[in-house]
Amino acid sequence: MAELRRIERRKNYLWPGSIEAAFIRWRSFVHQPNRRLWDHTQAGCTEWACCGDPTEARDFLEAAMLSMSRRHARELRPLIKALDDDY
Repeated sequence: MAELRRIERRKNYLWPGSIEAAFIRWRSFVHQPNRRLWDHTQAGCTEWACCGDPTEARDFLEAAMLSMSRRHARELRPLIKALDDDY
């Protein structure tokens, strides 16, 4: 968790708690039965806290894993891969 917080402070496109929020957003999207109906051309709500874009959330997670140490990325990667496989 300390490493995730450090990454959030260093990256100007992240904010405190954004990686956790991205994980929750991606996980909830993957587990929705209508996830295949996501229309990437529709902007919809622009509030991240309300209806954040799940593909943006997945991009945040990828950026976080690339910024992490190998050891910590190895802990997070299987969790993300399981969700990706479900998607």
